[in-house]
Amino acid sequence: MKMPIWKIHPYGFIMILSVGIGMYYIYKNLIKEKIEKKYIWLYFIMYIAFAFIGGKLFTILTSHEDNFIKAGLSAYGGLVGVTIASIIFEKILPSKQIIIKYTILSLPLTYSLTKIACFVAGCCHGIPYNGPFSVIYTNGLNIPLFPIQALETICFMVLFIILKKKKENKNIPYISLITISLLKFSLDFLRYDHLTKIVTINQIFSLVLCTSIIMLYLYQKKKKNLIN
Repeated sequence: MKMPIWKIHPYGFIMILSVGIGMYYIYKNLIKEKIEKKYIWLYFIMYIAFAFIGGKLFTILTSHEDNFIKAGLSAYGGLVGVTIASIIFEKILPSKQIIIKYTILSLPLTYSLTKIACFVAGCCHGIPYNGPFSVIYTNGLNIPLFPIQALETICFMVLFIILKKKKENKNIPYISLITISLLKFSLDFLRYDHLTKIVTINQIFSLVLCTSIIMLYLYQKKKKNLIN
């Protein structure tokens, strides 16, 4: 399948729509949990700021671009940014970690939708591949590539649906972040960057994130046992 050369590229619109849908999921659930609207909107200001900064910083760390203004927005960096925002906001306005919970649950939903933008743009593309559903970006490498962005959309949407059904599990924030990082690590083997690297920066970060979450969970569990 050859991707068209867009006169008006939908990348920006899809990215904004993806974030908007993720925020709506958080908003809807926080309203159900009786969180006041004024606090939700204050949180969303922090959410957008941290998503933007996180997305920019992750791009700078994983590419040769060192100009903050010119650097693109990494979806993975944005997701890390909003997770940090939810943790900080929880310290400002304790809500029994409800804000953290629904922010983390929204991550695979938002990420899956942002990969549609990457698919139509041709960024974050897959390894050379001549099989079914291969994609050719005529304004890019102009060779058949594996549609990794589309696969990420499907996998993370399925993950979102599964995690959403388990939202009453008290450990769902830990479970979500661990599965997100492991899934991202696995799918990265099919990205073009992996051809020249044994382990990519994304994969290293995924392992660090996964390990950190497991250690945090064990620490919190030990702390709780000591209190009890």
